[in-house]
Amino acid sequence: MPPAPLILLLSSLLLAGAPADEAVAVTLGEAVTDALRLAEQAPRVAAVRQAAAATRTQATSLVAEDVALRLKSVSDRLTEDQGANEWEAMVDLPLWLPGQRDARQAIAGALDAQSVALERLLRWEMAGRVRETSWETALAEGRLRQAELALEAARALETTVDKRTRGGELARVDLLQARQETLVREVEVQAARLAASRAREAWQHLTGQTSLPDPLSELAPPPTETPRALPADHPLLTDGEGALMLARAERERAIQERRGHPLLSLGGKRVEAGRGTDALDALQIEMSIPLGLGSQSAPALAAAERTYTERLTDLHRIKREAELELVSADLERRGATEALAVAERRAGLAAEALRLMRRAFELGERDLAELLRSQERAREASLDLELRRLEQGRALARLNQALGVIPE
Repeated sequence: MPPAPLILLLSSLLLAGAPADEAVAVTLGEAVTDALRLAEQAPRVAAVRQAAAATRTQATSLVAEDVALRLKSVSDRLTEDQGANEWEAMVDLPLWLPGQRDARQAIAGALDAQSVALERLLRWEMAGRVRETSWETALAEGRLRQAELALEAARALETTVDKRTRGGELARVDLLQARQETLVREVEVQAARLAASRAREAWQHLTGQTSLPDPLSELAPPPTETPRALPADHPLLTDGEGALMLARAERERAIQERRGHPLLSLGGKRVEAGRGTDALDALQIEMSIPLGLGSQSAPALAAAERTYTERLTDLHRIKREAELELVSADLERRGATEALAVAERRAGLAAEALRLMRRAFELGERDLAELLRSQERAREASLDLELRRLEQGRALARLNQALGVIPE
């Protein structure tokens, strides 16, 4: 049996030689969740919910506003100094008028709805950033793959030309030309690798993940009778409707509170007519009822009406912009599908032409310049096909984004 130190040494070597764990693939929804966590957007939703809870607590209170304590003292010490004193203590209780409490409850309900809409809106907005960044990364890596394939083909051709040059079949200038082609492809690979690294860094900075979502491609939306119509639960629309609902509730509150709040005052009073006289104690009840003059409540009502009108206008504008974005995304997807079909035919023809050109070059029927031109056309067609496939996936992601689809 080997000694313990030897066992420990062998175990260390095995652990050191073991492959590192690969990055765990995440779904698109998980990537969005991670990005939201890094962006620290949750406090915005929590703040709206706290405002709703505070408004609801106020609406369920027995008094409409803060309770006040009034103290009053009257004395003749600085005048006749006959020992006359009067003390008064009152508690002011603002009361609710009919409809005022319900108006505050409506504001709390609107704030609750707005918090839900804001949470969906923030996730939808982050989904758009995650979608764009992931596909930009995929496109950069696609360009890198094609550049590496082109470099491999250039090196293979350089090796072939070198052998034929040594055999006397080709001139040295052909070898120099082949080597120049290889150097050009090496420069392209370096540039593509740098672009892919930058895209990866942007993805990792946004989501904290090192791998792209798996699967990256999304499901196509189901066909509808009106493919360019916005769904009713689109995050932009629900957020705009929530803001409009809150403005409507605020307007109703301004209407209900245009008269203010009646003030009920409860307290006691002690009066001493002079020295040696008995003090008289009494309870006091006062009621103050505001008249609600139109000239005084008009500014608050006008401000509430203006805010409601602005939110209504914002909702119409947001809807129009979202509809235009949906039309643009639908056209982009259609164009990407057509472009992919053309790219597939072009790549097939270019690959067949390159195969025939290589055969002709091997037989000495075509020179190196012609082969390089054919190889360049095939490389461009292959790169275009790769990018068109990725662009079709990105176009579908943009269409889902325009439709308000939120990855879960």
